[in-house]
Amino acid sequence: MLIPVIGFGLAVILLIGFFLLSQEAGILKKFKFLIIHKNNPLFILALLCLVTGLALGLVGYWGILEPKLSAADLQALRRNLIILSLLLFGVTFHQYLLDWIKPVTTMAIWRKIGAFNYKNRIAILTYVLLALIALAWMAPMASAKIIFSINDHTSHIGYIVQGRMALEEGQFPLRVAPLENFGFRYPGFQFYSQLPYFLGAIIYKFLTPTNPYTAYKILLWSALWLGGIFIYRLGFFFTRSQIAAILGGVAYMSAPYFLNNVHARGAFTEAIAQGILAIVLFYVIQTFYYPHYRYLILGTLAWCALGLTHIITFVYTTIFIALLGGIFLIKNKPKHWQKGVIYISVSYIWAWLLALYFLAPVALESSSLAIRRQIEAINPFNTTDITPIANLLAPDSLPHQPTELGIAPTYGFHAAVGWILLAGFGTVIYFVFAGKSLPRRLWRSQPWLTPLLSIFILAIFLTWSPVNIWNLLPRQLWVTQFTFRFLTHVMWSGALLTTLAIILIFRERLRSRHLILGILIIVIASRPWLPIPRGTVTVEELLQDPLFRYSGALDYLYRLPNKSVPVSTKSQSAVENIYGKAELQLLHPDWIPGYLSWDVFINGPLPIDVDIPYPAWPETEKPTLILQGRVPMDKIKNQANLIIFVDQQPLTSIPLTQEELKVEIPFTDIKLAGNAFELKFIIDGETTDGNPLYIRMDHLYFDDFSAQNTLLPVYETKEMCSQKGIVTNCEVEIPTEAGLVQLPILYYPDMQQVVVDNQSTAGFFTNYRDFNLLSLNLSPGKHRIQVKFTGLTWANLISFIAWLTLIITAITLKFYPRKSEPAIFK
Repeated sequence: MLIPVIGFGLAVILLIGFFLLSQEAGILKKFKFLIIHKNNPLFILALLCLVTGLALGLVGYWGILEPKLSAADLQALRRNLIILSLLLFGVTFHQYLLDWIKPVTTMAIWRKIGAFNYKNRIAILTYVLLALIALAWMAPMASAKIIFSINDHTSHIGYIVQGRMALEEGQFPLRVAPLENFGFRYPGFQFYSQLPYFLGAIIYKFLTPTNPYTAYKILLWSALWLGGIFIYRLGFFFTRSQIAAILGGVAYMSAPYFLNNVHARGAFTEAIAQGILAIVLFYVIQTFYYPHYRYLILGTLAWCALGLTHIITFVYTTIFIALLGGIFLIKNKPKHWQKGVIYISVSYIWAWLLALYFLAPVALESSSLAIRRQIEAINPFNTTDITPIANLLAPDSLPHQPTELGIAPTYGFHAAVGWILLAGFGTVIYFVFAGKSLPRRLWRSQPWLTPLLSIFILAIFLTWSPVNIWNLLPRQLWVTQFTFRFLTHVMWSGALLTTLAIILIFRERLRSRHLILGILIIVIASRPWLPIPRGTVTVEELLQDPLFRYSGALDYLYRLPNKSVPVSTKSQSAVENIYGKAELQLLHPDWIPGYLSWDVFINGPLPIDVDIPYPAWPETEKPTLILQGRVPMDKIKNQANLIIFVDQQPLTSIPLTQEELKVEIPFTDIKLAGNAFELKFIIDGETTDGNPLYIRMDHLYFDDFSAQNTLLPVYETKEMCSQKGIVTNCEVEIPTEAGLVQLPILYYPDMQQVVVDNQSTAGFFTNYRDFNLLSLNLSPGKHRIQVKFTGLTWANLISFIAWLTLIITAITLKFYPRKSEPAIFK
């Protein structure tokens, strides 16, 4: 309220001031430069624009113009009015402004800037050209209001929105998503792509405060641009040809898989990683040729950025660059290569230390996360139906299989290499194996021809995977999930081969016309992979509910690690103990993240015809099963009964005669065999549409346990907790009939700091449906609890020391006399 009132007050003061100025009253007589222009139409128009822009703040706060003008539209109108007023003021008082800044324009720094710009004019113009091409490739996202909302775009924008919330809580680095999973403090940022969401949150907070979609698009555009720039720089390093290098950069930006990730797949973090990968590659080559601390530090930062962006790209970039270097060394046997390799190794290790606060939890804790089950269940070979060889070599964007509407299951995603990259590969193959003489410009790149060709061929083979080699490889490499992800490494090797191919074809005869025609050919060849935008979700709608949804909301939930548990012949239960008032799981313990499991988490349907294992309770307990939910009576055809089975044996049958389901079933006389049992629910009856009956559960738990085994459940404690910055504070009162408290915080061992009544305490987990929540053993009475998610403390410390060392080293080397370094390979 304060800022709109201040703006309105300034508007009133400006109006009064203009009236007094027109009357030349009082002290305003001294402002001659204003009096001279008081009748100038531009001055009057500028004043009106400024006054209107300031006054509209209060209009927007009161909502006077809604719904005719939305809050975002009103904000944009105010911004444009104020910018227009400043421009008009500038035109009106331009002579005064020129006189005021004249001393500044004569400063030596401007001469230095001018000399720098003139010296680097070719590079600057090249960067501008690549920026414009990258902007053109962003065309499907041109709208500022309606999101290209097919596939995962809205989920990633939700990450950015919650990233800003996390920043405003005081989180640095980002770790916990404030809203996700019912506000249970889900550490999505700790385990997935910290850097893109952090940068997105910064841009959203400070540059685009009303539109996270714009922040999202800025980052994607930056990835395209930076990818093009650094492939261009590396191509120029190899060939010393501006035109060939520019075309190589454009080929990288225009690769079908890059455009697929930006648009069709909505693979935001992978697209950002593809931009960073080009930077990593450039500094690896520079460090190899010129081992120097400057390249070592920049290479370290690039590797760190890649590790913080996309784990899959980071892992396989490590492997492919190691293969590239190994083939280079084996084939060429250069002298004095050891120093370059040592510097690259130090850079890589240092990057690991910088990112250890993020990488260590991913590497060490992933065995107990939900996504591990998904990775272990998906053999990449089973995804090769998306990448048949004919589609990979196709000159057009085509679905990998026929459909009724001719649209791929993932709209617009048609995996392909692209004929530009294939042409570059074919040209280099011809010159290498035909024994043709190579141009003088390729003296530096000639040793890299065979390594680049090898990488290109290997990456295409893995993408195609005509035979199941994945069962022979370590299971850790299944982290790629889909074979089409190897197209990333087809991209960079193919773009560099394209750069070399242009020199092989045109040699010394490259001119500006070749650049123009080359860009047109590349753009036309890649145009089919630019999808027609689809979507109806608006930015305002997303801001009302900015969640990750099925794309990321379940991947990093804590799961009980698989281990040998003597539970007869039954499946392993999802929990080790069962407690009174703990909401029972609705999914089988072997569930994997995806849309169907996410629907169960959100809507809580009663599982039908599924045997779900649970641990047995102590013999001294005499529990009662509580069922409370809602039955869609309009879906029942005639009559239906809910039959409950225990260990494959029917226990009871419940007639479904009313919408409200409220049942208590004593388990006092039931004898369980072993230390586990299975529950199953079956509907006996037909539905009007032939689909299974969807009973939405409000509560499903066992009650009447002893106090020591009974929870104060989360739906009660949630009202007792509040968030203050990065700390969750709870003031709970434990009744005498409960001995445990279940907090509204997801459980992660060794990554949370728990303080109860000023004493550090270790927690454990109990289940709330399929969530595992932090729980504590507490005595009856009032307790004050503080919980903070910290990650792995030892990894945080190592990363802090590594960053401090990097900063000190960089500052020290800034003043260290730089020596020229000879190339290790001539």
